[in-house]
Amino acid sequence: MKIIHLSDPHIEPDILFGIDSIDRFTSAITHISNNHADADLFIISGDLTHYGKKESYRELDKILKKLNLPQHLYPKLMVGNHDDRINFKKIFLNTPQDENGFIQYFEDIGNKRFIFLDTNLKDTDQGHFCEKRQEWLINVLKNNQNKSVYLFMHHNPLPTGYLSSDEIGLKQRNEFKLIINSNSNIKHIFFGHQHITTSGNYLGIPFSSPRSTWSPLIPNFSENFRLGTAHTEPNYNIVLIRDDSLVVHTEDFLKTNIQWF
Repeated sequence: MKIIHLSDPHIEPDILFGIDSIDRFTSAITHISNNHADADLFIISGDLTHYGKKESYRELDKILKKLNLPQHLYPKLMVGNHDDRINFKKIFLNTPQDENGFIQYFEDIGNKRFIFLDTNLKDTDQGHFCEKRQEWLINVLKNNQNKSVYLFMHHNPLPTGYLSSDEIGLKQRNEFKLIINSNSNIKHIFFGHQHITTSGNYLGIPFSSPRSTWSPLIPNFSENFRLGTAHTEPNYNIVLIRDDSLVVHTEDFLKTNIQWF
């Protein structure tokens, strides 16, 4: 099974800090269409737009429709801290939501359950996972019927460096920790938000994240909060799932002069 995990395109019609987010995202989507049409699932894990404007969601919708991806590869869309849930719903009418209006849903493929979480709270960059959202996840995990579970979320549920510098990660990390600790079927956690390539293990569960397709950042190894940019390649991740393994590849989609031996 092949999965495409892309994050943080930050679509905005105007140039953002010297970078054309629409051009970069279009390049990524074109690369996916040309090279990975055999994928089984495509996820965009939040910060779909930079300002959450309705016109930005229209632009995103136009890009996805113009490239004419195979129906099974139309992306599973999620919201991040830069998104506006209300404006998102006005454009993407067919994206599922839970009973409380959060953009949370799941899809079963064979013996696997892919769960997409909503960690957005208006007017803050920090991730939030309120009691209603927690209850929804608990129920979806409880009714899982022993499928292997793969969680997707925008915000990082653990500090990617020091706890003291993790000002914009998930606020309810302890509550989230209790939920995932009580479910042995969770095989991997995927997130975005930090705009950096990370991988590791959390509570015995592997995790990974790609950079932003718009503006990659660099890891912060300081004990103080800071964000840093650099001339670093944007990317998305390709995930290969087999019965006995899960492999995450980083795809630098702007690379050139490829030569196969």
